[in-house]
Amino acid sequence: MNILVVSPEAGNWLHTSPLATAVNRMTDAFASAGVKTLTCSPFYKSLIIDAENYRCIYSGTEKLQGKPFQIMVSEKDPLHTYIYNEEYFDRPYVYGPPEAVPYPDNHLRFAFLASAALAYIEATGFACKAIMGHEWGGALAGALARTVYADFARDIPFFFNIHNITYDFHVMSSEIEKIGLPRENYNMDGYEFWGKVSLLKAGILYATKVLFPSAGYRDAMLYTNLPGGLSGFLNRNADKLIGVQFGVSYQVWDFNGTDNLPIKEAKHRAKVALQQKFNTDLNDRMVMYVHLDSEAGNTSETLATVLSDITRLDIFIIVGISSRNPDWEYYKDFSSQYPTIMAVHDLADETVDGTIVLRDMLAGSDVLFAASLREPSSSIILKAMAAGTLPLTGRSVGVATMLVDYTLETAGEANAFLVDDANAPDQMLRRTKDAENVFKTESADWDKCVVNAYSGFHYEWCRTISKYVLILGELGF
Repeated sequence: MNILVVSPEAGNWLHTSPLATAVNRMTDAFASAGVKTLTCSPFYKSLIIDAENYRCIYSGTEKLQGKPFQIMVSEKDPLHTYIYNEEYFDRPYVYGPPEAVPYPDNHLRFAFLASAALAYIEATGFACKAIMGHEWGGALAGALARTVYADFARDIPFFFNIHNITYDFHVMSSEIEKIGLPRENYNMDGYEFWGKVSLLKAGILYATKVLFPSAGYRDAMLYTNLPGGLSGFLNRNADKLIGVQFGVSYQVWDFNGTDNLPIKEAKHRAKVALQQKFNTDLNDRMVMYVHLDSEAGNTSETLATVLSDITRLDIFIIVGISSRNPDWEYYKDFSSQYPTIMAVHDLADETVDGTIVLRDMLAGSDVLFAASLREPSSSIILKAMAAGTLPLTGRSVGVATMLVDYTLETAGEANAFLVDDANAPDQMLRRTKDAENVFKTESADWDKCVVNAYSGFHYEWCRTISKYVLILGELGF
């Protein structure tokens, strides 16, 4: 089976974004499953590692704008194919400078990306059974397959992968023909959005199936009143929408993969390392980690509300937060006043490998405090479980539909502590107390929960891709 993948971010970058990481892991998993993927993304000389080692294997002209393109590959990066055009991709940023207005021609740039990818597979005879576009930057591949490249691609199914529905790009209606969209679909039920063109809606409209990064996220998008009237459009296309949980790379996040110790012993050793790192006594204390990054949602507000109550428990709190975060000073001051209760780690510290540090802190912790996370995939929960750390989070979090809440009746299968409303501080506090009580008084139950999280719940990217392949099979491709 051959699949064309079009993504605005992917491959061997100096600084890999969450989108590029997900696309890269999918590409690896497709290859492991025996699926040949042609993953096409822009070639940025300033962003790609060892750009000088890439060579051009094909030069052509795409049909939409009539612009030339080159196909760049490297033997050190065999699973990725890059598309280069000096006008569009010889730039220092993917979408535009940080904290500034995006490049005004982004719609043209990423329409060109999709067009060049389709032109390349047409010219080379790459007989793909499906096309997959990622985010709004890959959304136009579906439309172009049915318009400009209809002669060979009209019947190829298009799968639109939405990683985060809050990301979109809007353009004036005068640009419709320039990006290959049929003007007759410029309406409320099509790709029109408040008088402009929504590339996100265009991707959904021309998709055979729309893939979300978890079943819970898919449901939340359908049953949440999204701004701008998007909810109605999604519900009209509900039969297309599928939630497939994104995985994590256990090669990266399993802290015990090399030593393969009994998980209780491995966790103890990791906690001793944290004890030395923060110079505090963690013996017999429950360690709770709180990760306050861009996907933390309201976790910081919830923690701050219940913090004084948590300090009365025998819990040590580790807060991972960037020194550039507005809440940094609050947690830093608190940890300075109460060093035996809280420690703070700077996520902006670029002198260390952030992935390894996060993995080790999760490994040494007992609970992940994750209140109302900002979706899409809640990957921090999967990373915690790969470290044998129990998530304390809400039932509305996407991955929570796959977790088992701890109760006396579910003690043998449980791997998490869940609340009905993670925005309710009283519920998060109550479950924190419950977790501490089990940790302190029900050690056998606790140990079983840790085993369930670490080895009983193993969600790698290969599971994500196997479901993708199954969806293709069910559609007859």
